[in-house]
Amino acid sequence: MYRVLVVDDEPKITELLKVCLEMQGMKVDVASNGREALEKFRIEPSDIVLTDIMMPECDGYEFVGELRKISNVPVMFLTAKGDVLDKVKGLSLGADDYIVKPFDPLEAAARVTANLRRCYGYDRGESKKPEKLISCGDLTLDLDSKLLYKSDKTVELTALEYRMIEYFMINKGRVLTKNQIYEAVWDTDIIPDDNSIMVAISKLRSKISDEGGDHIKTIRGLGYRMEE
Repeated sequence: MYRVLVVDDEPKITELLKVCLEMQGMKVDVASNGREALEKFRIEPSDIVLTDIMMPECDGYEFVGELRKISNVPVMFLTAKGDVLDKVKGLSLGADDYIVKPFDPLEAAARVTANLRRCYGYDRGESKKPEKLISCGDLTLDLDSKLLYKSDKTVELTALEYRMIEYFMINKGRVLTKNQIYEAVWDTDIIPDDNSIMVAISKLRSKISDEGGDHIKTIRGLGYRMEE
């Protein structure tokens, strides 16, 4: 069961989203501001966060800024602000998606499901679930904290790079095509060209590889494979 944290100071919105997300089989936690949300997340980490921007005590920008210090969990901004600069600021802080009010709660729930699928690359409804810690050589991925460690040192990743390394490590040993990587990792309806995917993988490789070789191998004519 996925766990979702909904942060908004309007009770009607949080209750409506809670109902719609629970209909999708998710566990939903609710907070009325960023400070309360951080406390709840530290006690029980969520798989995805939906947060408003304009809130008392601790707004959405402050909340996500603090959240990114402890987790790379996917974040969706839920706000009445639709200005391009507000979107840019939110995305630059590490947000993965942006929903502008007013919105259809069923559509919002569907977008939550889509972001979870892209980020985690598996269905928790299946009987077989990945371990909370996944290892591959000197790399260790903590699925709860959304952090990657290389020889016990934290690797700084962008949201895209995190989704990519998680997808690779969950599927280590399997050859993944560029199309499969795009569908599981990219958070956009615009299909990136092959060069964009290659550049993203190259940047990830530079962060996780060493003189001993690459963990992500290129399989000519097929795609890529994660190896020990």
